[in-house]
Amino acid sequence: MSKKIKQYSNYVVVEENGVFIASAPDLDLECRGATEQEALSNLQEALALYFEDLPGPADG
Repeated sequence: MSKKIKQYSNYVVVEENGVFIASAPDLDLECRGATEQEALSNLQEALALYFEDLPGPADG
């Protein structure tokens, strides 16, 4: 039986000089994009990689 776990993090999006910055301050992650959606998409990808790299229960 497989179990699917969802991870959530708070995020903030700001615009500085025409560039959107999406950040997850509690995880110290920050991504940029030309649009708000692009910045959020980049942050989602970074979050997926972040949580993928965390050790699981079987890893010790």
